[in-house]
Amino acid sequence: MLSDSDMNRVSALIADVADAAIVPRFRALAASDISLKGPNDYVTAADLDAEARLTPALADLLPGSSVVGEEAVAGDRAVLDRLGETSPVWIIDPLDGTANFAGNRTPFCSIVALAVGGEPVAGWIYEPMTRDLLVAGKGTGAHFNGAPVRLKPGPDVAVYGKTLRKRAEESGRFGRFVDDRCAGAVYLDLARGRLGLACFTRTLPWDHAAGSLAVREAGGHVAFLDNGGNYDARRHVGPLLHATSRNVWEEAAAALRG
Repeated sequence: MLSDSDMNRVSALIADVADAAIVPRFRALAASDISLKGPNDYVTAADLDAEARLTPALADLLPGSSVVGEEAVAGDRAVLDRLGETSPVWIIDPLDGTANFAGNRTPFCSIVALAVGGEPVAGWIYEPMTRDLLVAGKGTGAHFNGAPVRLKPGPDVAVYGKTLRKRAEESGRFGRFVDDRCAGAVYLDLARGRLGLACFTRTLPWDHAAGSLAVREAGGHVAFLDNGGNYDARRHVGPLLHATSRNVWEEAAAALRG
């Protein structure tokens, strides 16, 4: 669906938008640049500016495609209905980890995915401050900063959701727990070999479409914990479990199901 040159164009676009809309605002936000969309759900001028730049550029790159952006959905929930269309849909999280960004701390990322019928076919996760980039394409593998990625067991785990976290801790099967409040950073750390497992209770598409594809393309296993079903960008409630292999997934699932 996307050529290698198109994949590279998206990579360059994400970095350029981050350099223009996000990086200059880090630790330079005015109070008026930060607002709440809901309880503990921040949005900043950087989120809005980055999404406004990415949306038309991505739509133009692939004629006939539509766009689902996190901030657009915040303004109109009906935008999510585009995920059910048969045409390709770009999914944008212009600034993942906004609470960190608004609090003058890292990590935060920009995430873009392309999906068809709920299935991600391409994904990008970019960390503006380190310039690290994770790219995945359906059937073409995952690449971290240009090098092929094959997942390997990492020492730490990320488990989101109070009940799941309690089960994980009580099982005694897991290592050190991390919580960066940034889904993109979790996927980057899986690619880096720092994490061996990640589980999320909320599966909003802009947080997980790109990363779930990357884990799968890097040799990992991704499935919903309740029924073992494959990731689908149209399902927004988990738990969704990512592991470095099918065996690791099965062992972790047994502990997390209680």
